[in-house]
Amino acid sequence: MQKKNSVKRIFLILGDQLSESHPFLEMKLSSESDLLLMIESLPRADWLPYHPQKLMYVFACMRRFAIEMKKKKLPTLFEYVEFSPHTFTEVVNSFGAAEVHVVEPSEPRALDWLKADLKSKCVVHPNVFFLADDSMLPAKPPYLMETFYRAMRTKHGILMEKGKPLGGQWNFDEDNRRPPLSAWDKQPPADFLEKDWCDKVDLDIYAQVETRLREHLPSDRFGAFQRPNLPTHLKSARVFLREFITKRLDQFGPYEDAMVAGSVGLFHSGLSPLMNLQVLSPQEILQAAEAAPAEVPLASREGFIRQILGWREFLRLIYRRHRADYQTANFFGFGEKLPPLYWGHPTRMNCLSSVVKHVEQHAYSHHITRLMVLGNFALLAHVNPHEVNHWFWAVYLDAYEWVVTPNVLGMSQFADGGVFATKPYVSGANYINKMSLFCKSCAFDPKKTLESDGCPFNALYWDFIATTKQNQAHRPSFARRMGMMWSVWEKKSEDEKLAIRKKAAELRTRASAGEL
Repeated sequence: MQKKNSVKRIFLILGDQLSESHPFLEMKLSSESDLLLMIESLPRADWLPYHPQKLMYVFACMRRFAIEMKKKKLPTLFEYVEFSPHTFTEVVNSFGAAEVHVVEPSEPRALDWLKADLKSKCVVHPNVFFLADDSMLPAKPPYLMETFYRAMRTKHGILMEKGKPLGGQWNFDEDNRRPPLSAWDKQPPADFLEKDWCDKVDLDIYAQVETRLREHLPSDRFGAFQRPNLPTHLKSARVFLREFITKRLDQFGPYEDAMVAGSVGLFHSGLSPLMNLQVLSPQEILQAAEAAPAEVPLASREGFIRQILGWREFLRLIYRRHRADYQTANFFGFGEKLPPLYWGHPTRMNCLSSVVKHVEQHAYSHHITRLMVLGNFALLAHVNPHEVNHWFWAVYLDAYEWVVTPNVLGMSQFADGGVFATKPYVSGANYINKMSLFCKSCAFDPKKTLESDGCPFNALYWDFIATTKQNQAHRPSFARRMGMMWSVWEKKSEDEKLAIRKKAAELRTRASAGEL
Protein backbone atom coordinates (compact mmCIF):
# COMPACT_ATOMS: atom_id res chain seq x y z
CA MET A 1 0.00 0.00 0.00
CA GLN A 2 1.29 3.41 -0.92
CA LYS A 3 1.97 5.77 1.98
CA LYS A 4 -0.92 8.22 2.16
CA ASN A 5 1.20 11.29 2.72
CA SER A 6 3.12 10.61 -0.51
CA VAL A 7 0.03 10.64 -2.75
CA LYS A 8 -0.32 13.86 -4.71
CA ARG A 9 -2.80 12.71 -7.37
CA ILE A 10 -5.44 9.99 -7.24
CA PHE A 11 -6.82 8.43 -10.42
CA LEU A 12 -10.15 6.87 -9.47
CA ILE A 13 -11.44 3.95 -11.55
CA LEU A 14 -15.17 3.53 -11.03
CA GLY A 15 -16.99 0.21 -10.84
CA ASP A 16 -18.73 0.67 -14.19
CA GLN A 17 -15.51 1.60 -16.02
CA LEU A 18 -13.85 -1.80 -16.06
CA SER A 19 -12.26 -1.40 -19.48
CA GLU A 20 -8.77 -2.60 -20.28
CA SER A 21 -8.61 0.52 -22.45
CA HIS A 22 -9.43 2.85 -19.57
CA PRO A 23 -7.72 6.20 -20.27
CA PHE A 24 -5.89 6.18 -16.93
CA LEU A 25 -4.13 2.94 -17.86
CA GLU A 26 -2.58 4.64 -20.88
CA MET A 27 -1.41 7.84 -19.19
CA LYS A 28 2.12 8.65 -18.08
CA LEU A 29 1.79 8.64 -14.31
CA SER A 30 4.33 9.03 -11.54
CA SER A 31 5.31 5.86 -9.72
CA GLU A 32 6.01 7.90 -6.58
CA SER A 33 3.15 10.38 -6.17
CA ASP A 34 0.26 9.03 -8.29
CA LEU A 35 -2.16 6.31 -7.25
CA LEU A 36 -4.69 4.29 -9.26
CA LEU A 37 -7.54 3.62 -6.85
CA MET A 38 -10.67 1.43 -6.84
CA ILE A 39 -13.19 1.40 -4.00
CA GLU A 40 -16.02 -0.89 -2.92
CA SER A 41 -18.30 1.49 -1.03
CA LEU A 42 -20.99 -0.09 1.09
CA PRO A 43 -22.87 3.22 1.53
CA ARG A 44 -23.26 3.38 -2.25
CA ALA A 45 -24.65 -0.16 -2.18
CA ASP A 46 -27.33 0.98 0.27
CA TRP A 47 -28.72 3.81 -1.83
CA LEU A 48 -31.52 1.58 -3.22
CA PRO A 49 -32.73 -1.90 -2.19
CA TYR A 50 -30.48 -3.48 -4.79
CA HIS A 51 -30.93 -7.11 -5.76
CA PRO A 52 -28.19 -9.14 -4.01
CA GLN A 53 -27.05 -10.58 -7.34
CA LYS A 54 -26.57 -7.10 -8.76
CA LEU A 55 -24.25 -6.17 -5.92
CA MET A 56 -22.47 -9.52 -6.06
CA TYR A 57 -21.91 -9.15 -9.78
CA VAL A 58 -20.58 -5.60 -9.65
CA PHE A 59 -18.17 -6.42 -6.82
CA ALA A 60 -17.06 -9.66 -8.53
CA CYS A 61 -16.35 -7.87 -11.83
CA MET A 62 -14.49 -5.12 -10.00
CA ARG A 63 -12.33 -7.60 -8.10
CA ARG A 64 -11.60 -9.60 -11.22
CA PHE A 65 -10.58 -6.40 -13.00
CA ALA A 66 -8.30 -5.52 -10.10
CA ILE A 67 -6.64 -8.94 -10.28
CA GLU A 68 -5.93 -8.39 -13.97
CA MET A 69 -4.57 -4.90 -13.27
CA LYS A 70 -2.15 -6.24 -10.69
CA LYS A 71 -0.74 -8.62 -13.30
CA LYS A 72 0.12 -5.75 -15.62
CA LYS A 73 3.08 -3.41 -15.56
CA LEU A 74 1.12 -0.38 -14.45
CA PRO A 75 2.66 3.09 -14.66
CA THR A 76 2.07 3.65 -10.94
CA LEU A 77 0.89 1.90 -7.80
CA PHE A 78 -2.60 0.45 -7.65
CA GLU A 79 -4.79 0.05 -4.59
CA TYR A 80 -8.14 -1.73 -4.21
CA VAL A 81 -10.27 -0.98 -1.13
CA GLU A 82 -12.64 -3.81 -0.21
CA PHE A 83 -16.02 -3.32 1.50
CA SER A 84 -15.34 0.15 2.76
CA PRO A 85 -17.89 1.43 5.29
CA HIS A 86 -17.15 4.91 3.95
CA THR A 87 -18.25 6.81 0.86
CA PHE A 88 -15.98 7.19 -2.17
CA THR A 89 -15.06 10.73 -1.25
CA GLU A 90 -14.35 9.85 2.39
CA VAL A 91 -11.89 7.18 1.26
CA VAL A 92 -10.34 9.48 -1.34
CA ASN A 93 -9.98 12.37 1.13
CA SER A 94 -8.19 10.12 3.61
CA PHE A 95 -5.15 10.16 1.28
CA GLY A 96 -4.87 13.96 1.38
CA ALA A 97 -4.20 14.18 -2.37
CA ALA A 98 -4.25 17.59 -4.03
CA GLU A 99 -6.03 16.26 -7.13
CA VAL A 100 -8.56 13.50 -7.73
CA HIS A 101 -8.94 12.51 -11.36
CA VAL A 102 -11.99 10.67 -12.66
CA VAL A 103 -13.36 9.81 -16.09
CA GLU A 104 -16.81 11.37 -16.25
CA PRO A 105 -19.16 8.84 -14.66
CA SER A 106 -21.88 7.35 -16.84
CA GLU A 107 -24.31 8.06 -14.00
CA PRO A 108 -24.60 11.85 -13.63
CA ARG A 109 -25.54 11.53 -9.96
CA ALA A 110 -22.11 10.07 -9.21
CA LEU A 111 -20.40 13.11 -10.73
CA ASP A 112 -22.62 15.39 -8.62
CA TRP A 113 -21.49 13.61 -5.46
CA LEU A 114 -17.82 13.75 -6.38
CA LYS A 115 -17.88 17.43 -7.32
CA ALA A 116 -19.86 18.39 -4.23
CA ASP A 117 -17.45 16.68 -1.84
CA LEU A 118 -14.14 17.10 -3.64
CA LYS A 119 -14.81 20.56 -5.09
CA SER A 120 -11.77 22.03 -6.85
CA LYS A 121 -9.72 18.86 -6.27
CA CYS A 122 -11.94 16.97 -8.73
CA VAL A 123 -10.47 16.77 -12.26
CA VAL A 124 -12.93 15.30 -14.75
CA HIS A 125 -11.78 13.59 -17.96
CA PRO A 126 -14.07 12.94 -20.97
CA ASN A 127 -16.12 9.74 -20.97
CA VAL A 128 -14.81 7.64 -23.85
CA PHE A 129 -17.00 4.59 -23.31
CA PHE A 130 -19.87 5.57 -25.63
CA LEU A 131 -20.19 6.12 -29.36
CA ALA A 132 -22.38 9.24 -29.60
CA ASP A 133 -22.21 12.78 -28.26
CA ASP A 134 -24.85 15.45 -27.79
CA SER A 135 -24.37 16.79 -31.31
CA MET A 136 -26.15 13.69 -32.62
CA LEU A 137 -29.49 14.94 -31.26
CA PRO A 138 -31.49 17.85 -32.72
CA ALA A 139 -31.64 21.03 -30.68
CA LYS A 140 -35.01 20.23 -29.10
CA PRO A 141 -37.72 17.53 -28.97
CA PRO A 142 -39.26 15.60 -30.50
CA TYR A 143 -36.34 13.25 -30.99
CA LEU A 144 -36.74 10.37 -33.43
CA MET A 145 -34.72 7.25 -32.71
CA GLU A 146 -34.93 6.09 -36.32
CA THR A 147 -33.31 9.33 -37.53
CA PHE A 148 -30.61 9.04 -34.87
CA TYR A 149 -30.02 5.37 -35.69
CA ARG A 150 -29.54 6.03 -39.40
CA ALA A 151 -27.08 8.82 -38.62
CA MET A 152 -25.13 6.48 -36.31
CA ARG A 153 -25.03 3.73 -38.92
CA THR A 154 -23.70 6.21 -41.45
CA LYS A 155 -21.18 7.80 -39.08
CA HIS A 156 -19.69 4.49 -37.96
CA GLY A 157 -20.10 2.65 -41.27
CA ILE A 158 -21.97 -0.29 -39.72
CA LEU A 159 -24.07 -2.49 -42.02
CA MET A 160 -23.43 0.01 -44.80
CA GLU A 161 -22.45 -0.52 -48.44
CA LYS A 162 -21.44 2.40 -50.67
CA GLY A 163 -23.20 4.86 -48.40
CA LYS A 164 -26.45 2.89 -48.34
CA PRO A 165 -27.86 0.41 -45.82
CA LEU A 166 -26.92 -3.19 -46.43
CA GLY A 167 -29.88 -5.08 -47.87
CA GLY A 168 -31.51 -1.91 -49.15
CA GLN A 169 -33.38 -0.95 -45.98
CA TRP A 170 -32.49 0.48 -42.59
CA ASN A 171 -34.86 -1.42 -40.36
CA PHE A 172 -36.04 -5.04 -40.43
CA ASP A 173 -38.35 -4.72 -37.44
CA GLU A 174 -41.32 -6.19 -39.36
CA ASP A 175 -39.35 -9.43 -39.76
CA ASN A 176 -38.61 -9.65 -36.04
CA ARG A 177 -42.04 -10.11 -34.44
CA ARG A 178 -42.72 -13.84 -34.38
CA PRO A 179 -44.61 -15.29 -31.41
CA PRO A 180 -43.04 -18.24 -29.55
CA LEU A 181 -43.53 -21.78 -30.77
CA SER A 182 -46.13 -23.70 -28.75
CA ALA A 183 -43.62 -26.53 -28.17
CA TRP A 184 -41.52 -24.14 -26.06
CA ASP A 185 -44.12 -24.33 -23.31
CA LYS A 186 -42.76 -27.76 -22.36
CA GLN A 187 -39.27 -27.58 -23.83
CA PRO A 188 -37.98 -23.98 -24.07
CA PRO A 189 -34.75 -23.24 -25.92
CA ALA A 190 -31.58 -22.99 -23.85
CA ASP A 191 -30.71 -19.41 -23.00
CA PHE A 192 -27.53 -17.69 -21.82
CA LEU A 193 -28.22 -18.66 -18.20
CA GLU A 194 -27.84 -22.38 -18.93
CA LYS A 195 -24.04 -22.31 -18.63
CA ASP A 196 -21.99 -21.54 -15.53
CA TRP A 197 -19.16 -19.18 -16.46
CA CYS A 198 -17.41 -19.14 -13.10
CA ASP A 199 -13.86 -20.42 -12.70
CA LYS A 200 -12.10 -21.06 -9.39
CA VAL A 201 -11.08 -17.42 -9.01
CA ASP A 202 -14.70 -16.32 -9.48
CA LEU A 203 -15.94 -18.91 -6.99
CA ASP A 204 -13.53 -17.64 -4.35
CA ILE A 205 -14.53 -14.03 -5.01
CA TYR A 206 -18.25 -14.77 -4.90
CA ALA A 207 -17.87 -16.73 -1.65
CA GLN A 208 -16.17 -13.75 0.01
CA VAL A 209 -18.62 -11.21 -1.38
CA GLU A 210 -21.71 -13.25 -0.54
CA THR A 211 -20.61 -13.77 3.06
CA ARG A 212 -20.07 -10.07 3.59
CA LEU A 213 -23.25 -8.99 1.84
CA ARG A 214 -25.35 -11.45 3.84
CA GLU A 215 -24.00 -9.77 6.97
CA HIS A 216 -24.69 -6.31 5.57
CA LEU A 217 -28.05 -6.56 3.80
CA PRO A 218 -31.46 -6.98 5.47
CA SER A 219 -32.62 -10.59 5.62
CA ASP A 220 -35.84 -9.75 3.76
CA ARG A 221 -34.11 -8.16 0.74
CA PHE A 222 -35.87 -9.07 -2.52
CA GLY A 223 -33.77 -11.35 -4.73
CA ALA A 224 -32.05 -14.71 -4.55
CA PHE A 225 -28.55 -14.89 -3.09
CA GLN A 226 -26.86 -16.80 -5.87
CA ARG A 227 -24.04 -15.94 -8.20
CA PRO A 228 -25.04 -14.82 -11.70
CA ASN A 229 -24.23 -17.17 -14.57
CA LEU A 230 -22.27 -14.52 -16.42
CA PRO A 231 -18.59 -13.88 -17.17
CA THR A 232 -16.77 -11.48 -14.87
CA HIS A 233 -13.73 -10.59 -16.97
CA LEU A 234 -12.73 -9.85 -20.54
CA LYS A 235 -11.34 -13.23 -21.56
CA SER A 236 -14.46 -15.22 -20.67
CA ALA A 237 -16.71 -12.37 -21.84
CA ARG A 238 -15.27 -12.71 -25.33
CA VAL A 239 -16.11 -16.42 -25.37
CA PHE A 240 -19.59 -15.55 -24.10
CA LEU A 241 -20.00 -13.05 -26.93
CA ARG A 242 -18.81 -15.58 -29.51
CA GLU A 243 -21.32 -18.16 -28.25
CA PHE A 244 -24.17 -15.69 -28.69
CA ILE A 245 -23.07 -14.76 -32.20
CA THR A 246 -22.73 -18.37 -33.33
CA LYS A 247 -25.54 -20.07 -31.39
CA ARG A 248 -28.38 -17.58 -30.75
CA LEU A 249 -28.09 -14.46 -32.89
CA ASP A 250 -29.78 -16.11 -35.88
CA GLN A 251 -32.92 -16.68 -33.79
CA PHE A 252 -32.66 -13.46 -31.78
CA GLY A 253 -34.15 -11.37 -34.57
CA PRO A 254 -37.39 -13.21 -35.32
CA TYR A 255 -38.07 -14.04 -31.66
CA GLU A 256 -36.72 -10.96 -29.87
CA ASP A 257 -40.25 -10.02 -28.70
CA ALA A 258 -41.37 -13.55 -27.76
CA MET A 259 -41.96 -14.43 -24.10
CA VAL A 260 -41.73 -17.89 -22.52
CA ALA A 261 -42.18 -18.74 -18.85
CA GLY A 262 -39.52 -21.47 -18.94
CA SER A 263 -36.82 -19.27 -20.46
CA VAL A 264 -35.58 -16.06 -18.88
CA GLY A 265 -33.57 -14.80 -21.82
CA LEU A 266 -34.74 -16.94 -24.76
CA PHE A 267 -32.38 -15.97 -27.64
CA HIS A 268 -31.27 -12.65 -26.12
CA SER A 269 -27.56 -12.08 -25.64
CA GLY A 270 -27.22 -11.34 -21.91
CA LEU A 271 -24.45 -8.90 -22.86
CA SER A 272 -25.97 -5.74 -21.37
CA PRO A 273 -24.57 -6.25 -17.82
CA LEU A 274 -21.07 -6.74 -19.27
CA MET A 275 -21.41 -3.77 -21.60
CA ASN A 276 -22.80 -1.42 -18.96
CA LEU A 277 -19.80 -2.19 -16.72
CA GLN A 278 -17.48 -1.79 -19.74
CA VAL A 279 -16.09 -5.31 -19.29
CA LEU A 280 -16.93 -5.59 -23.00
CA SER A 281 -17.00 -2.47 -25.14
CA PRO A 282 -19.96 -1.71 -27.42
CA GLN A 283 -17.48 -1.38 -30.28
CA GLU A 284 -16.29 -4.96 -29.88
CA ILE A 285 -19.84 -6.29 -29.64
CA LEU A 286 -20.96 -4.39 -32.73
CA GLN A 287 -17.97 -5.61 -34.72
CA ALA A 288 -18.73 -9.20 -33.75
CA ALA A 289 -22.39 -8.86 -34.75
CA GLU A 290 -21.59 -7.22 -38.07
CA ALA A 291 -19.07 -9.98 -38.87
CA ALA A 292 -21.45 -12.80 -37.87
CA PRO A 293 -21.42 -15.96 -40.02
CA ALA A 294 -23.23 -15.77 -43.35
CA GLU A 295 -26.02 -18.05 -42.13
CA VAL A 296 -27.10 -15.40 -39.60
CA PRO A 297 -29.92 -13.45 -41.30
CA LEU A 298 -29.37 -9.76 -41.91
CA ALA A 299 -32.63 -9.04 -40.05
CA SER A 300 -31.18 -10.64 -36.91
CA ARG A 301 -27.89 -8.77 -37.16
CA GLU A 302 -29.66 -5.47 -37.81
CA GLY A 303 -32.17 -5.99 -35.00
CA PHE A 304 -29.41 -6.65 -32.49
CA ILE A 305 -27.19 -3.81 -33.72
CA ARG A 306 -30.15 -1.41 -33.49
CA GLN A 307 -30.44 -2.11 -29.75
CA ILE A 308 -26.81 -1.08 -29.13
CA LEU A 309 -25.96 1.50 -31.76
CA GLY A 310 -29.48 2.91 -31.73
CA TRP A 311 -31.49 2.63 -28.51
CA ARG A 312 -28.63 2.39 -26.00
CA GLU A 313 -26.79 5.44 -27.30
CA PHE A 314 -29.98 7.38 -28.05
CA LEU A 315 -31.44 6.99 -24.55
CA ARG A 316 -28.18 7.96 -22.87
CA LEU A 317 -28.17 11.28 -24.75
CA ILE A 318 -31.85 11.84 -24.00
CA TYR A 319 -31.18 11.39 -20.30
CA ARG A 320 -28.10 13.63 -20.28
CA ARG A 321 -30.12 16.41 -21.86
CA HIS A 322 -33.36 16.00 -19.90
CA ARG A 323 -32.12 14.69 -16.59
CA ALA A 324 -33.51 17.64 -14.62
CA ASP A 325 -36.95 17.17 -16.18
CA TYR A 326 -36.97 13.46 -15.37
CA GLN A 327 -36.55 14.08 -11.64
CA THR A 328 -40.20 15.13 -11.32
CA ALA A 329 -41.77 13.87 -14.57
CA ASN A 330 -45.30 12.48 -14.07
CA PHE A 331 -47.36 13.32 -17.16
CA PHE A 332 -50.48 11.47 -16.01
CA GLY A 333 -50.14 12.43 -12.35
CA PHE A 334 -50.38 8.81 -11.19
CA GLY A 335 -49.53 8.15 -7.54
CA GLU A 336 -50.39 4.56 -6.57
CA LYS A 337 -47.84 2.51 -4.65
CA LEU A 338 -46.02 -0.31 -6.42
CA PRO A 339 -48.13 -3.46 -5.84
CA PRO A 340 -46.66 -6.16 -3.56
CA LEU A 341 -46.49 -8.61 -6.48
CA TYR A 342 -43.40 -6.73 -7.73
CA TRP A 343 -41.65 -7.79 -4.52
CA GLY A 344 -42.58 -11.45 -4.95
CA HIS A 345 -46.01 -11.48 -3.30
CA PRO A 346 -48.16 -14.23 -4.91
CA THR A 347 -50.46 -13.32 -7.79
CA ARG A 348 -52.70 -15.50 -9.97
CA MET A 349 -51.64 -13.56 -13.06
CA ASN A 350 -49.22 -16.00 -14.65
CA CYS A 351 -47.35 -13.46 -16.79
CA LEU A 352 -46.54 -11.22 -13.82
CA SER A 353 -45.83 -14.14 -11.51
CA SER A 354 -43.45 -15.76 -14.03
CA VAL A 355 -41.53 -12.60 -14.90
CA VAL A 356 -41.15 -11.45 -11.28
CA LYS A 357 -39.81 -14.93 -10.46
CA HIS A 358 -37.30 -14.52 -13.29
CA VAL A 359 -36.18 -11.23 -11.76
CA GLU A 360 -36.11 -12.60 -8.23
CA GLN A 361 -33.98 -15.61 -9.23
CA HIS A 362 -31.70 -14.02 -11.84
CA ALA A 363 -32.00 -10.20 -11.60
CA TYR A 364 -32.90 -10.36 -15.27
CA SER A 365 -35.71 -10.63 -17.79
CA HIS A 366 -35.52 -9.51 -21.39
CA HIS A 367 -36.76 -6.20 -22.74
CA ILE A 368 -40.28 -7.16 -23.86
CA THR A 369 -41.21 -8.70 -20.51
CA ARG A 370 -39.93 -5.51 -18.89
CA LEU A 371 -41.93 -3.28 -21.22
CA MET A 372 -45.14 -5.16 -21.99
CA VAL A 373 -45.67 -7.13 -18.76
CA LEU A 374 -44.05 -5.30 -15.84
CA GLY A 375 -44.11 -1.75 -17.20
CA ASN A 376 -47.47 -2.14 -18.91
CA PHE A 377 -49.20 -3.34 -15.74
CA ALA A 378 -47.63 -0.62 -13.59
CA LEU A 379 -48.86 2.10 -15.94
CA LEU A 380 -52.36 0.62 -16.20
CA ALA A 381 -52.45 0.33 -12.40
CA HIS A 382 -51.68 4.08 -12.08
CA VAL A 383 -48.45 3.47 -10.14
CA ASN A 384 -46.24 6.46 -9.39
CA PRO A 385 -43.69 6.31 -12.25
CA HIS A 386 -40.78 7.08 -9.93
CA GLU A 387 -41.56 4.03 -7.81
CA VAL A 388 -41.52 1.97 -11.00
CA ASN A 389 -38.21 3.53 -12.03
CA HIS A 390 -36.54 2.85 -8.68
CA TRP A 391 -37.74 -0.76 -8.73
CA PHE A 392 -36.25 -1.41 -12.18
CA TRP A 393 -33.08 0.40 -11.18
CA ALA A 394 -32.70 -1.69 -8.04
CA VAL A 395 -33.50 -5.19 -9.26
CA TYR A 396 -31.92 -5.56 -12.72
CA LEU A 397 -28.29 -6.51 -13.28
CA ASP A 398 -27.93 -4.11 -16.20
CA ALA A 399 -29.94 -1.16 -14.83
CA TYR A 400 -28.09 2.09 -14.20
CA GLU A 401 -29.42 5.62 -13.89
CA TRP A 402 -28.52 6.76 -17.41
CA VAL A 403 -30.19 3.82 -19.16
CA VAL A 404 -33.06 2.75 -16.89
CA THR A 405 -34.59 6.20 -16.26
CA PRO A 406 -35.36 7.19 -19.89
CA ASN A 407 -36.44 3.61 -20.61
CA VAL A 408 -38.87 3.52 -17.68
CA LEU A 409 -40.02 7.13 -17.32
CA GLY A 410 -39.98 7.83 -21.04
CA MET A 411 -40.69 4.70 -23.02
CA SER A 412 -42.55 2.54 -20.49
CA GLN A 413 -44.48 4.93 -18.21
CA PHE A 414 -44.69 7.93 -20.60
CA ALA A 415 -44.06 10.11 -17.56
CA ASP A 416 -42.15 12.63 -19.70
CA GLY A 417 -45.21 13.21 -21.90
CA GLY A 418 -43.47 12.19 -25.10
CA VAL A 419 -39.92 13.53 -25.21
CA PHE A 420 -39.10 10.73 -27.65
CA ALA A 421 -42.02 8.25 -27.53
CA THR A 422 -45.25 9.32 -29.25
CA LYS A 423 -47.58 7.17 -27.15
CA PRO A 424 -47.55 4.94 -24.06
CA TYR A 425 -46.63 1.29 -24.54
CA VAL A 426 -49.87 -0.13 -23.16
CA SER A 427 -52.01 -3.07 -24.22
CA GLY A 428 -54.72 -5.37 -23.03
CA ALA A 429 -54.27 -9.12 -22.74
CA ASN A 430 -54.34 -9.68 -26.50
CA TYR A 431 -50.73 -8.64 -27.07
CA ILE A 432 -49.43 -10.80 -24.22
CA ASN A 433 -51.53 -13.75 -25.42
CA LYS A 434 -50.17 -13.36 -28.94
CA MET A 435 -46.50 -12.92 -28.05
CA SER A 436 -46.18 -15.31 -25.10
CA LEU A 437 -47.22 -18.67 -23.70
CA PHE A 438 -48.16 -17.19 -20.32
CA CYS A 439 -51.92 -17.17 -20.92
CA LYS A 440 -52.11 -20.94 -21.54
CA SER A 441 -51.48 -21.66 -17.85
CA CYS A 442 -53.20 -18.66 -16.29
CA ALA A 443 -56.24 -18.48 -14.00
CA PHE A 444 -57.51 -15.56 -16.08
CA ASP A 445 -58.93 -15.65 -19.61
CA PRO A 446 -57.27 -13.18 -22.00
CA LYS A 447 -60.47 -12.95 -24.08
CA LYS A 448 -62.68 -11.87 -21.19
CA THR A 449 -62.98 -8.49 -19.50
CA LEU A 450 -65.91 -8.13 -17.09
CA GLU A 451 -66.27 -11.76 -16.04
CA SER A 452 -64.77 -12.93 -12.73
CA ASP A 453 -62.03 -14.77 -14.65
CA GLY A 454 -61.48 -11.93 -17.12
CA CYS A 455 -57.83 -10.90 -17.49
CA PRO A 456 -57.14 -7.78 -15.40
CA PHE A 457 -55.14 -6.30 -18.27
CA ASN A 458 -58.34 -5.83 -20.28
CA ALA A 459 -60.41 -3.74 -17.87
CA LEU A 460 -57.33 -1.79 -16.79
CA TYR A 461 -56.44 -1.08 -20.42
CA TRP A 462 -59.86 0.32 -21.35
CA ASP A 463 -59.97 2.32 -18.13
CA PHE A 464 -56.60 3.82 -19.08
CA ILE A 465 -57.98 4.76 -22.49
CA ALA A 466 -60.92 6.47 -20.80
CA THR A 467 -58.71 8.21 -18.23
CA THR A 468 -56.38 9.64 -20.87
CA LYS A 469 -59.28 10.82 -23.01
CA GLN A 470 -60.63 12.82 -20.10
CA ASN A 471 -57.27 14.53 -19.57
CA GLN A 472 -57.11 17.58 -21.82
CA ALA A 473 -53.41 18.29 -21.23
CA HIS A 474 -52.24 15.97 -24.00
CA ARG A 475 -49.63 16.93 -26.54
CA PRO A 476 -50.79 16.87 -30.18
CA SER A 477 -48.67 13.83 -31.11
CA PHE A 478 -50.09 11.89 -28.16
CA ALA A 479 -53.66 12.74 -29.17
CA ARG A 480 -53.01 11.63 -32.75
CA ARG A 481 -51.65 8.25 -31.67
CA MET A 482 -54.42 7.62 -29.12
CA GLY A 483 -57.28 8.95 -31.21
CA MET A 484 -58.33 5.62 -32.70
CA MET A 485 -58.61 3.89 -29.31
CA TRP A 486 -60.47 6.86 -27.83
CA SER A 487 -62.92 6.48 -30.70
CA VAL A 488 -63.38 2.76 -29.98
CA TRP A 489 -64.01 3.55 -26.31
CA GLU A 490 -66.68 6.10 -27.20
CA LYS A 491 -68.59 3.47 -29.20
CA LYS A 492 -69.10 1.32 -26.12
CA SER A 493 -72.41 1.59 -24.31
CA GLU A 494 -72.62 3.72 -21.18
CA ASP A 495 -73.43 0.64 -19.11
CA GLU A 496 -70.30 -1.17 -20.40
CA LYS A 497 -68.14 1.88 -19.80
CA LEU A 498 -69.40 2.15 -16.23
CA ALA A 499 -68.85 -1.57 -15.57
CA ILE A 500 -65.30 -1.47 -16.97
CA ARG A 501 -64.32 1.57 -14.93
CA LYS A 502 -65.80 0.08 -11.78
CA LYS A 503 -63.94 -3.20 -12.30
CA ALA A 504 -60.67 -1.39 -13.05
CA ALA A 505 -60.94 0.55 -9.79
CA GLU A 506 -61.55 -2.71 -7.92
CA LEU A 507 -58.55 -4.34 -9.65
CA ARG A 508 -56.24 -1.50 -8.64
CA THR A 509 -57.45 -1.80 -5.04
CA ARG A 510 -56.89 -5.57 -5.07
CA ALA A 511 -53.46 -5.18 -6.64
CA SER A 512 -52.44 -2.69 -3.94
CA ALA A 513 -53.65 -5.11 -1.27
CA GLY A 514 -51.78 -8.06 -2.79
CA GLU A 515 -55.03 -9.88 -3.61
CA LEU A 516 -54.87 -10.11 -7.39
